[in-house]
Amino acid sequence: MDYYRKKAHYQTDEVALDYDATRWSNSERRWSNRRKLLAICRAVDHAAGLGHPIRKALDLPCGTGRIFPALFSREIGVIGADLSAEMMRVARNKSASESLQRGFIRCDAEFLPFRKDSFDAVLSVRFLFHLPLAVRQNALKEMSRISRRWLIVDYRHRYTLKYLLKQLAKMLGWESKPYVRLSREEIAEDFRKAGVELIKIFPTFPLFSDKWVILGRKIP
Repeated sequence: MDYYRKKAHYQTDEVALDYDATRWSNSERRWSNRRKLLAICRAVDHAAGLGHPIRKALDLPCGTGRIFPALFSREIGVIGADLSAEMMRVARNKSASESLQRGFIRCDAEFLPFRKDSFDAVLSVRFLFHLPLAVRQNALKEMSRISRRWLIVDYRHRYTLKYLLKQLAKMLGWESKPYVRLSREEIAEDFRKAGVELIKIFPTFPLFSDKWVILGRKIP
């Protein structure tokens, strides 16, 4: 499913209401989600260790509030933003009893309706690697604009056994389906174009998972 079809796909009550049950339907996916949340917490803690703790954050796109509990556990005030009002409705219902900084904003990642330096950090999970290059870079620039200091995002990278096997199969003529994953240099270049310095990478499961959680710092 391409990016523009996905944008429409998630803007339905049926998809939003079934999302959590479908996405985390088995133990492997739930385990993967726990690893991702742990990596996000490590990134948040590393930012605090550098002397600039995160107190107010934007979660973009927040979806059904997947990472809210991890942020609440660090006493971070959260604004949820998403193009899908339906997904945010689920997130609002789930977080009604939590310490959510009351706010959900429907918006497009390329045109964020916030002033410059509005948040200590912008977090974006399971999003950027779905975007076409130009859209991804525009979204990163917008995240950088509204953040005072930090970006915490995830990327799909190529430093896995699966990627090596795919490349070998391609060399032998056994694999024709595209399997695009980015190098560290390509990710750092994405950051540089957005005015962000790559500070630290937090692997979710080295050699096996192709997901990195990355802490970036806005360049003054």
